[in-house]
Amino acid sequence: MAVFCSNCGKSLTDDARFCSACGRPIYVAAPVYVQTRLIRPREGRMIAGVCQGLANNYHWDVVWVRVVTVLATVFSSGAGLIAYIVFWLVMPEEPLALPPVTTYTQPNGS
Repeated sequence: MAVFCSNCGKSLTDDARFCSACGRPIYVAAPVYVQTRLIRPREGRMIAGVCQGLANNYHWDVVWVRVVTVLATVFSSGAGLIAYIVFWLVMPEEPLALPPVTTYTQPNGS
């Protein structure tokens, strides 16, 4: 991928951190995350997996999601609890991981 300085337009190498012509730092774009469908995972959940699912999907720390949920429940007269229940009903649960299917062949015996 060709990299160009945004200040002077000089062509740079892919591993350059500064422009060799003007000295301006080169910023690499943050990695792009593909947003997937919200699901409630089976691993790491405490009650129904809503907070864990939100944290997984948006790349947040699950502890902070749980703290915000509790604070929203306490300080909004239960609106956080209602939102949690709505997410519980709307978010599908992660499908079970099934073992690979093996075909059984009858041994030829006489």
